[in-house]
Amino acid sequence: MKSIDQQISLFAKLPIVRLVILAVLVWSGLVGYSLEWNISNLKDEQANLAIYAARSNWNKDQAFRQWATTHGGVYVPPTERTPPNPYLSHIGRRDVVTTDGMKLTLMNPAYMLRQMTEEFEDTYGVKGKITGKITINPNNNPDAWELAALERFEKEKIPEVIEQSVIDGAPYMRFMKPMYMNKGCEVCHAAMGFKDGDLRGGVSIAIPMTPYLDAMRDTSRSMIVIHLVVWLVGVGGFVAFALYAWHRHVERSALLSKLEHGALYDSLTGLPNRFLFSDRLNLSMAKFHRDTSHRFAVCFVDLDRFKNLNDSFGHAMGDELLKAVSERFSQVLRPSDTVARMGGDEFTFLLDDLNQPQDAYQITERILHAVETPFQINGQSVNVGASIGICLADSKYKSAEEMLRDADTAMYRAKALGKGRIDIFEPAMHAEVARSTRIEHDLHTVLERDELSIHYQPIVNLETEQVDGFEALLRWHHPFLGNISPDQFIPIAENTDVIEHIGQWVMENACQQLNDWNRRYASGRRFFISVNLSARQVSRPGFVDVLQETLKRLEFDPACLHCEVTETLLITDQVTTLENMSRLRQLGVHLSADDFGKGYSSLTYLQNYNFNVLKIDKQFVQDMGTRKKDSRLVGSLLRLARDFDLSVVAEGVETREQMEKLQELDCRWAQGFYLCRPSTPEVIEQLLRSDAQLHVDTLLAALNEAEMHHISKVG
Repeated sequence: MKSIDQQISLFAKLPIVRLVILAVLVWSGLVGYSLEWNISNLKDEQANLAIYAARSNWNKDQAFRQWATTHGGVYVPPTERTPPNPYLSHIGRRDVVTTDGMKLTLMNPAYMLRQMTEEFEDTYGVKGKITGKITINPNNNPDAWELAALERFEKEKIPEVIEQSVIDGAPYMRFMKPMYMNKGCEVCHAAMGFKDGDLRGGVSIAIPMTPYLDAMRDTSRSMIVIHLVVWLVGVGGFVAFALYAWHRHVERSALLSKLEHGALYDSLTGLPNRFLFSDRLNLSMAKFHRDTSHRFAVCFVDLDRFKNLNDSFGHAMGDELLKAVSERFSQVLRPSDTVARMGGDEFTFLLDDLNQPQDAYQITERILHAVETPFQINGQSVNVGASIGICLADSKYKSAEEMLRDADTAMYRAKALGKGRIDIFEPAMHAEVARSTRIEHDLHTVLERDELSIHYQPIVNLETEQVDGFEALLRWHHPFLGNISPDQFIPIAENTDVIEHIGQWVMENACQQLNDWNRRYASGRRFFISVNLSARQVSRPGFVDVLQETLKRLEFDPACLHCEVTETLLITDQVTTLENMSRLRQLGVHLSADDFGKGYSSLTYLQNYNFNVLKIDKQFVQDMGTRKKDSRLVGSLLRLARDFDLSVVAEGVETREQMEKLQELDCRWAQGFYLCRPSTPEVIEQLLRSDAQLHVDTLLAALNEAEMHHISKVG
């Protein structure tokens, strides 16, 4: 196989005319393909923008219609614009008179929406209406497209219909969603024969495509011009390359010299690269093995916040910063030391001929101080820190890569402890890495080895002071690593498909256990079970189907299942998650917003996902007694929950004072170590046998007895 230099030399000897023609043909094909691909994507983008506009208009209508339906319509004074609706004459309370003699007439949501959409159509060209196969007002009768969409809703049970269509000779993006009969609709529509749950009609939105098509044409013209310019530049480049190839033999010697330098030094900073650094490190290690009094150390440095600075100010500014950092590193080192750039914002130092190991730390402190002093780059002051790991010479090391690996491990430990730190490698760090690796490996067979178990923490009704349900909490007892905290293995499991199998296992066992307790101890009432869902579960398309089959097979009432989801996982994949959450509600499962207050906690989060229960993060509950601000915040969250018609579970109750404060605030449920720690099924079984209603006094008595037993055992 010929070297790169030989291949370039042979390439330059090809007939230049043939070479240029071939290159131009290939280049023309690539530019043409790029143009076609971009225009195709532009068409899709315009269509998606129209669809987004349609959904946005539908969402506005949905919010307005739900509000109006909830309030049974709106009463307004009769005017020329709002005369009594003749299509509501069958409603006895269509026209009313207030106590002060004012006459009012009822406007239903369809009538108000029609007025709004007519104004929208006059202003923006957007069409919309509420329609159905059977309508009160003939003006709301469906057109052919809407009628076909309604038939699809009936036959296919689809959630929406989106199509491009033509209305009066103009292109439109048409969007329609079904409406089903509910109690709020009975006032106006019960007389039409609809029953609760029937398909009553749908809301139709039509977005004019003309502005989008005009914009697409303008952008397409710009793309054609840009691609033409790019094509011309490319052709010019090929011509220039041809000239370069003719003169390549003149520069051959200079190029070989540059290649030699580039093989050993970093092209940006001029510092030694990994290859040269490893060579010098191997020399120091060889000297150390001959003479153990020769002390040296390796430092691995990673700049803190460099990626953010690079993204904020641009790569050019980042390159200048790396050059300035390299100059400072070179200034603080002794003549016998070596600094190298390993790539990106990572540097390594070989601290040679140390008098004692402590010297390595002192030199590293100078390195850290040098990089923490602000840099002046292109007239701007730039601050950047560093995390440094140190690996001291030891006879156990046989290669440069081993020392670099351990210095890198120490650096990551320093970064994990808060950045801007120095850490010296210790063998225990290998144990941490090995532990994480072992956990990741064994997670794939943890179910087969039957090492997982579920503990249950009671959820207490603060009004009745009885247990209403339990939260299922996963535990892992490893035969060699002992008890592994969920905080350690759940994040690792969520990065792989194994979390779905574990989640299914928890769901089946928790539901089965609760069925048993409800059958034997419920005594006229039923406990519920709260199960945490992972991001992979709730965003998987087939998740709800599997859950439905599981509940059916176990004969488990969906109303007794509370699925807990955190706000952060809902933000990651809103489309699939929203659909799954909606289907869970339709199935009868209760939805709990877990750790509320810990993330973004936006109101749209509560509105969009239609939760039943809000779980207040334990940090706010535990600070109620010491921080008045947190006590007020918990009260605000409870009022917010009431406005959204949500029940509330306060997590992390650890004192009686906290429980009593929550009772004063009318919080419905609470759980925490004060009431009962997460316990095995056997412990919960014992509590149920002694008190099937599980009063708070029973829990506290059992907890005190367990603590006294522990104290006597330790004593």
